[in-house]
Amino acid sequence: MVHYTLLRTALDPLLAVMGPAGLTRLEFLPRAWEYHTQAHAAARHDFGADVAVKEDDSAFEELRGQLAEYFVGDRTVFTIELDPHGTDFDRRVWQQLLKIPYGRLRTYGEVARALRKPTATRAVGQAAGRNPLPILVPCHRVVGRGGSLVGFAGGIDTKARLLRLEGHTLGDSPRLEEPRLF
Repeated sequence: MVHYTLLRTALDPLLAVMGPAGLTRLEFLPRAWEYHTQAHAAARHDFGADVAVKEDDSAFEELRGQLAEYFVGDRTVFTIELDPHGTDFDRRVWQQLLKIPYGRLRTYGEVARALRKPTATRAVGQAAGRNPLPILVPCHRVVGRGGSLVGFAGGIDTKARLLRLEGHTLGDSPRLEEPRLF
């Protein structure tokens, strides 16, 4: 059974999809009314055409609480069980993204070098773009060379807001102020 819900957050509505082994999707939905269709499409993509899909708010209470804590600056690490679906390379990149500390940045090149694939900068960017669990797998903490804000499924404005929330001023400078939403 695959469960889904729509989460209303300080940024955009988020579609959450959970399979038997954990959360598989957390998608920004600028058009929230599409969440039923999106949930069913995501479930079929990740689990096959015959999967049973059910809207179930109660299955996401822990996620809802942890996101609320994150958005007010009280949580820096998530403890939700994750089950992202992707290629082996995608999953290696996502595991590397999970190692980026709250409030810090890495470039796509630094992530590629950490994977011992120094020429795979573009492939790292593509894998980050396919990240099915933004915020939880913090692809927003990856920037272009020189600190430029590039590529984010939720949009560059959302990426900048997430970084400001984490108290970032870009570069690897220390936090200058407590996190705020706006």
